[in-house]
Amino acid sequence: MSRTTILLAIALLTAGCDRPDDSARARELTSRALRGVLAYPQSSLVRVSAGDEAGQMVLTSPAPVSEIVAWYHEALKLNGWQLKSEQQRQGSVTIYAEKERRPVWITLTPNSGGPGTTYTLVGAIVSPDSTRKDSAGGRR
Repeated sequence: MSRTTILLAIALLTAGCDRPDDSARARELTSRALRGVLAYPQSSLVRVSAGDEAGQMVLTSPAPVSEIVAWYHEALKLNGWQLKSEQQRQGSVTIYAEKERRPVWITLTPNSGGPGTTYTLVGAIVSPDSTRKDSAGGRR
């Protein structure tokens, strides 16, 4: 089992204590949507939510935005993600990356009134057929 899977499973299990059944479904969908995405070390889970097409985790960390952005640049690359774009606006940074046609958005915002960062991981739930190659070698 990969480190990514273990970290995501721990985060999702921690978030799931004493929650209604809808929360269990949100955790399962978010786990699918964010498969292969790491949370920054020493982050705390704030919230997990999901719909039928996407899952989201909100986390917080004592580290500054710039440190987490640099870490994600390296972590995404090392885990096979391709950085597609990065936007900065008023201290916040949004990173968009893809892996096997699966998208992930990471939005980092400095905490108000104190040190640290709150960030959001959003991934789409992509059907397995959309990530496979067809017989001609192209994507479906």
